[in-house]
Amino acid sequence: MTIYPVAHYFLFTVYVNISTIVYAFKRWNITTGAIDWVGFDNFSSIIEKVFTEAPFKYALRNTLLWIPLNVLVLLPLALYVAYIFSKKIRFHNFYRIVYFFPSILSIVIIAMVFSFMVSPNNGVVNAILEAGGLESLQRSWLGDPATALGTVFFFCVWAGIGFNAAILLGAIGRIPNDLYEVGELEGITKIKELTKVVVPMIWPTISTLVIIGTSGAFTIFLQSKLLTSGGPNFSTNTAALQIVNMVSDGQYGSASAFGVLLALVGLAATWVIKFFLDRTATVEY
Repeated sequence: MTIYPVAHYFLFTVYVNISTIVYAFKRWNITTGAIDWVGFDNFSSIIEKVFTEAPFKYALRNTLLWIPLNVLVLLPLALYVAYIFSKKIRFHNFYRIVYFFPSILSIVIIAMVFSFMVSPNNGVVNAILEAGGLESLQRSWLGDPATALGTVFFFCVWAGIGFNAAILLGAIGRIPNDLYEVGELEGITKIKELTKVVVPMIWPTISTLVIIGTSGAFTIFLQSKLLTSGGPNFSTNTAALQIVNMVSDGQYGSASAFGVLLALVGLAATWVIKFFLDRTATVEY
């Protein structure tokens, strides 16, 4: 029974990762098929491009910005939503469906619907602004470099809050009712109940979601690809999307080198955040 998972791991994880590292030291001419060893030339070229070329600068910047978006915006909102739902407010089952529904649908579908919503000509967002007398705030939300990245970020929060809230809600549901009753007897507020009872009790789940959100920031590309194709002017480009574009252009060696460098940066960022999470957990307990 273990043959398939072990074979899958060695083929699609070990072999693929080793091949990527090997390709990072090669230059592949897709016209002639010639493959030459170039040492660290691909790595030095990528590092130089990160500081000099717009697609690479924006790609790395936006990828790093996705970490605080996931950790400091998406996760706290999901925690608040999960806490509210745990109180069994009126129509809470309906609200659960509303928040979780984007997580069920294909990202292609919800990206298409979202792009229709923020369309500059017939989108509902600009129509609402016009109806409210706020024509000056109307924008081509995905076509303006000043608002495109923020709009993509908003989409990611909207689409991802349901999944995180569902996981946190399950963790909150396992908290013993005795703790809530003690808090009520002590007369603590709902804010203190959330911060002093709920958060410490579900801290392992929160830590796991933080790690997933941090590591996931280095693999995000589909959202920008579907909504803006990395534009306008590369303002919504991500590192993963840039690698996909490089592979499409036949730059296999450079794409592999960029992937290896990105993995090293992601490993360092994840390790640092995990270190502080572990220290925080020690202080809490």
